[in-house]
Amino acid sequence: MRKKDIRAAIDIGTSKVCTLVGSINDIGQVEILGMGSVPSRGMKKGIISSVSEVMQVTKESIHEAERQSGVKISSAYIGLTGNHIRSVNARAVLENRRYDMPIGSREIDRILDACSNYGDYGESKTVHVIPRDYALDGFWGVVDPVGMFSSKVEVESHVIQGGFAPIDNLVKAVGKAKVKVNGMVLETLASAECVLAKDEKDMGIVLVDIGGGTTDICVFLDGSVWHTGVLPVGGFNFTRDLSVLFNTSMDAAEEVKLSFGDLSMNEIAAEELIEITALGRDRMQKVSRVAICDMLKQRMQELLGMIAADIKEAGMEKLPPGGLVLTGGSSKFSGLEDMARTAFGSPVRIGVPTNILPTLANMKDPSMSTVVGLLAMSLGKVRDFQWKPKGASFDYLNVGQQILRNVKMSFNGMNKRVQQQLRRYDHG
Repeated sequence: MRKKDIRAAIDIGTSKVCTLVGSINDIGQVEILGMGSVPSRGMKKGIISSVSEVMQVTKESIHEAERQSGVKISSAYIGLTGNHIRSVNARAVLENRRYDMPIGSREIDRILDACSNYGDYGESKTVHVIPRDYALDGFWGVVDPVGMFSSKVEVESHVIQGGFAPIDNLVKAVGKAKVKVNGMVLETLASAECVLAKDEKDMGIVLVDIGGGTTDICVFLDGSVWHTGVLPVGGFNFTRDLSVLFNTSMDAAEEVKLSFGDLSMNEIAAEELIEITALGRDRMQKVSRVAICDMLKQRMQELLGMIAADIKEAGMEKLPPGGLVLTGGSSKFSGLEDMARTAFGSPVRIGVPTNILPTLANMKDPSMSTVVGLLAMSLGKVRDFQWKPKGASFDYLNVGQQILRNVKMSFNGMNKRVQQQLRRYDHG
């Protein structure tokens, strides 16, 4: 019998660090063999503030996952987020090639590498190059041009870049925990791969992953990634505001948020009071639950407004037909679906990981979307995205500079074509 391929994934977030160990079972599901989840330290808005603290909590998470699974973890996929993330839709063109020679994978690699350098400045590195569409001699709609014939090859790609320092520090912290980074994936892409169905991506949909320190946005049009963004706001901000407003500790505020937060406020009695610990004092204080939920509701309305502004800035006046999927640990507020549905006037649902064998409790939970997606990618269950560590060089050969010049000259042309595509979603 063939030995199972067992892999690991680590989600190092602002609120928790979660490690999963798993494999693919006989019917193609991701089977979870072990999990280690511990409160996070040393992270702020998705960026490391203390390498030593992140290293320590990562070790704790890994050791628990190893204990449960009986598997030694030596390498893993890890997630990436933070407001250092930037993205752009770039276009590259390879011209004057021999028509009688079929297009090879090496040529496609070069043209995608050319896209990866678009807008790549000294303080950032390319994390992903995701091809959206290919054209051969001006005819778009080609999914895989390898083996085809054409004198000109064009590609539109979504390019995601991150800061050198945040990425290198994350890799260093995981390395200090004695684990090699096999791959790094933008967290919202990982979440999308286990939360969204192919039909939803084809129709056009927006995924919003509301985590502890950041809110990650990913827009799909015609089955491909059109826009990604990271907002430096998450569940931590809600907790901090509760702590300040009601003069209590962060731990007490977090407990109140999780236990009593309700954005609908429909079934809350006006006189209902909740006891919470007063900050720095050995006594309890009574606080109106209506006041707590009203504050949370206002903050969520502000966050939904920021999400709408980010999507509009990406070129969309309204959501695509598939609507909005919310996931992440801070998407579990009671009443959030209805609030978002009213705010956007589109279909809304809460997304949880799918196509997994829930051998452990709480796997089908919005807070697990990123790490389950990372594990699925590490197992080859879903598509991977390009990531090259610092020091890797792209091989352009002689044709590379020509491609790069064409990227810069063709970018405005791409925008005109994409605007025509976006207008299809703004009708009706």
